[in-house]
Amino acid sequence: MADAVTLRDTGYSLSEAAVLSNPWVSTATLPDVLARPAVLTAPGEALSTATRRVVIRNGPMPPSLLKSVQGVVELLALPAGWNSYSAKPIAPDNAIRAIRLLAELLEPQTPPPAVVPTVRGGIQLEWHTNGINIEIYIDSPEDVRFFAEDIESGEVAEEPLAGHENTLRLWVQRVSGK
Repeated sequence: MADAVTLRDTGYSLSEAAVLSNPWVSTATLPDVLARPAVLTAPGEALSTATRRVVIRNGPMPPSLLKSVQGVVELLALPAGWNSYSAKPIAPDNAIRAIRLLAELLEPQTPPPAVVPTVRGGIQLEWHTNGINIEIYIDSPEDVRFFAEDIESGEVAEEPLAGHENTLRLWVQRVSGK
């Protein structure tokens, strides 16, 4: 069963169009260890339509996923120099990696992360909730790392994502109140 949601038309730029119309946004090719929903754009829809449909397969969509995807897509509209200096525009590959990672991590009770652009064209996902701080840095699809800390206990983790996916999932569950 697939749920469909609609993203409002924001006057998609070419970068946004590349992300929203490309089938490789799908998480279906990733290992499905936790039977996470697959995210892909609806086939055959032109970006000239007033809305963009995002189809979630293999389960219900966490409420925070739509908000997070919208945040990632909005970053693609940032031009070069968006910070009044020499910031690079957000790389579409980084946006796709962020969407895929969010689809894997977000549970129904997980609050949406703050979605923040980086000056080098990357994306940072942040949670500062329930005494837990998590920051995920996506500098390229292959260069993803995270920092997590529990303010109360002082526990800290700082790792590349590759090989530490379960560690990050456990930290996100803690933000979710689990």
